[in-house]
Amino acid sequence: MTRDLAIKPSPQDPRGLDPALRRKYDVRGPRYTSYPPATHFGPVNLDQLLERWRERNFLEPDQGLSLYLHIPFCRRRCLFCGCHSIISRDPQQAANYVDTLSQEMQLVAETISPSRPVLQVALGGGTPSSLPSSQLDRLLGTIHARWKIGPQAELSAELDPRNSTTEKLDIFLDHGFSRFSLGIQDFSSQVIAALRPGQEKAPIGEIVDYLRTRGQQHINFDLIYGLPGQNTHTATLNVRRVLELSPSRIALYSYAHVPWLRPHQKAMESMQLISPREKAEIFLLMTDMLMQAGYVPIGMDHFALPDDPLARALADRSLRRNFMGYTTGRGLDVLGLGVSAISSVGSSYSQNEKDLAAYHAAVASGRLPILRGHLLSCDDIIRRELLMELFCTFHVDLDDLSRRFGLDPASYFAADLERLLPMQEDGLLSFDQHGIHVSPTGRFFIRNICMVFDRYLEADKNLRRYSRTV
Repeated sequence: MTRDLAIKPSPQDPRGLDPALRRKYDVRGPRYTSYPPATHFGPVNLDQLLERWRERNFLEPDQGLSLYLHIPFCRRRCLFCGCHSIISRDPQQAANYVDTLSQEMQLVAETISPSRPVLQVALGGGTPSSLPSSQLDRLLGTIHARWKIGPQAELSAELDPRNSTTEKLDIFLDHGFSRFSLGIQDFSSQVIAALRPGQEKAPIGEIVDYLRTRGQQHINFDLIYGLPGQNTHTATLNVRRVLELSPSRIALYSYAHVPWLRPHQKAMESMQLISPREKAEIFLLMTDMLMQAGYVPIGMDHFALPDDPLARALADRSLRRNFMGYTTGRGLDVLGLGVSAISSVGSSYSQNEKDLAAYHAAVASGRLPILRGHLLSCDDIIRRELLMELFCTFHVDLDDLSRRFGLDPASYFAADLERLLPMQEDGLLSFDQHGIHVSPTGRFFIRNICMVFDRYLEADKNLRRYSRTV
């Protein structure tokens, strides 16, 4: 199915975005996949953490679980990659990892009841499609054996188009997976050749066609803007190719250049990184084209067709954001499994060991491989709700917060609202005692707006660990 490629002016697209605003708000800040951000996780009392986990076993009604399994392996390193990935071609390493994942699931099930309904399963990485077929089949079978997967559960997987054979796709489909996210980044062979040296071209069209012959329509494309070699011409060609293939969702991520955290990114600096102005122009152009083709903008960087559950969740205000991006799983406890995976269970966060050997050793010794975490205070919970509403719907109903948490927003957020005044003068938002409303221009600066309410950021002395907001 090919979508309309016509480009018309969009009233929601801030074409007149003032360059002075871009310069003013081009700072470093969190992406708010959690609050507080994972950069503020630290040593955590394991007994208290697990007690908060156990409390969730007695929810009435139980909104359920979302399982996330981190598969870290890639055959080669992409220069732009910001993921926690491990370069490996050793099939035995994958087999050992699947063994440890199975053992970790058993350990977790001693605290989180395996009878709790699982409404989402997501495999990410790295890339799950890097696993040998036999190990992939074994892992997916173990998930079904260990957990109570609901009949309407949403099962999704990230795919590297370069290693997603029809055999592996069939394994996913045979285990009930119905959502697939293809890591494309850019359709330009010239751009990708520079950033994936020595790596083969991905058969993206063939994979999409095969999934559709198997009745699968829920396909997402992951794209990145801000890479060397990109410009408005390549952006136009990228969107036209996207519209020809017509995925149901698109994630349009801003490239985060943080070579002090990801040293391999340093090699990109010789390719001449594009300027913030060029980056903004690319994003606005791609946004305009996607919206005019019928895609609904979701939050900061996602798009979906109007009949997609993500767009429906936006409309009924049930959209949520977590470490996997925007999701329909509002209210679900997220249980992260695997090296570096993050869990968000009730009023707690925890992250597994980042080092692969340490992860294996912890599980082999019979203990949960938790490295660090955070137990949320009442203030954390209130601010998390406010920030998630801003990031998901660009609107906060302060009256609703007052009813839910028994507070006076004007008093509770007095200092924060005072700091919003310059943003209101710049046309990024409007607010009164009843709510906060982000303008179309303000959506481009949503991270900056959220930073106003971040109490941890005030004492953060290491902003270099964050990417730039523009």
